[in-house]
Amino acid sequence: MNSFTIDEKHNSRVTWGLRVTEPPLIPPTRRIVESIEVDGREGTLTLLKGWDDVTFDMKAAIVGANVQQRFREIVPVILAAQTVYFSNDTSVYYRVKHAEAGGLSRLLSTVYEFPLAFVCDPFRYLRGVAMITMTSSGSVTNPGVVSLPRTKVYGTGSQTLTIGGKQIKLNILAGNLTLDSALMECFVGSTSQNNQMQGAFPVFGPGSTSVSWSSGITKLEIEPRWRFL
Repeated sequence: MNSFTIDEKHNSRVTWGLRVTEPPLIPPTRRIVESIEVDGREGTLTLLKGWDDVTFDMKAAIVGANVQQRFREIVPVILAAQTVYFSNDTSVYYRVKHAEAGGLSRLLSTVYEFPLAFVCDPFRYLRGVAMITMTSSGSVTNPGVVSLPRTKVYGTGSQTLTIGGKQIKLNILAGNLTLDSALMECFVGSTSQNNQMQGAFPVFGPGSTSVSWSSGITKLEIEPRWRFL
């Protein structure tokens, strides 16, 4: 691995001339497990509580002139990163929860090194996934683990959207509603519409999920957010 890319536009080698001197280990995705001892029970009671964050620790070097100035320009972009992907696997990206950068240490007269870390949510998200547009009932096939899509529903009036057999009641007042399952928010533009929705936010489990709706809905635009462990 010789480079990383932040927010799909800042490649560490091309944009800043950074050299990755200590690539990160690719951390495994680990479950958060709680084991509870219960009197009279054979073995512990195991609660699966979710997935732990993953952290990418690495070191990078700045080579050439104006090192201090370049470092001051680079660090704010790293700290503000929302996504990152690495040159050894450009098919997936990670969602950054927060990033950290350490201070510069001199290796050679024109080479300075600094540590950095990206703390990411536990999943690998597939890059370059096309929007799914549906104008009639059908199904959606998920190639990974459970995804939390962003779904824009076009239509008008009181309608029912059914995904995976679960009904969502919607009152569409402005021609469309967006359901963001990751944020658990229903909105139009920047205006919350949570009071115009009843039911659970859509999820797509692994494999095929059926999608259908009542006659007043004309189209769905789905950002599927396919992800893997």
